[in-house]
Amino acid sequence: MTKKDALIVLDFDGFLINSYKLLQITFEHFGLDIGDEDRFRNRRKFLKYLGGGKEFLGNLVCYSLPKKKKVRQLLTEVYREEGRVYREFAPLLNDMIATPAMHVGIISRNFTQTPGLTIRAVLKNSGVAEQDLDFVIPIDIGVKKRAVLEGMKSTRYTRCLFGADEIGDFRAATESGYDGIFMGSYGFDNARRLIREGEVPPHIIYASPASLADALRDNLFPRQTGKRIAVLK
Repeated sequence: MTKKDALIVLDFDGFLINSYKLLQITFEHFGLDIGDEDRFRNRRKFLKYLGGGKEFLGNLVCYSLPKKKKVRQLLTEVYREEGRVYREFAPLLNDMIATPAMHVGIISRNFTQTPGLTIRAVLKNSGVAEQDLDFVIPIDIGVKKRAVLEGMKSTRYTRCLFGADEIGDFRAATESGYDGIFMGSYGFDNARRLIREGEVPPHIIYASPASLADALRDNLFPRQTGKRIAVLK
């Protein structure tokens, strides 16, 4: 039996899928405005979902705890019916899953109901062999992503790679000692924020799902591509 000696952990929302579009569809159903994508991406935590600036006060007037439950329920339905991973990631995920030496899976702070089932539904709808993933780990509010990443590491692994899209993700991975980090600037944090506020090295930032998927494939399957990129050490 082949030993799984490479750990590959991937973020979900913003990294593997376009979460903004799904949130926009859901909130518009309730007459809530999350604003344009560029401004939305730079808001933090719950303000990101209620909007910000000119949208915030209007949304706050309409928002209530009963509606919050309905919003979450509809968001779950929208994710499971319309959510798809970026098309460039589907074949790469399947190749990683099919490689015996790779221990691969997803972690996410997803705000749908029963997020583990939601993530698996999106993957299945995208043609990904989710049933063969090694793990899908939803992270509850208040749980530090660093603690999860640290807990997943083991001396069995000769390599630990992580892909995500936010400053907090980068910090959690570096503090946990992951030797390969891939950051997408197409997600919730743009390149300017990643570099200026997160001090993320520019050479590990990718502007599109296609460029990041290519870089990850080059690193994981160098014999197929004929090259291997440098990663953060």
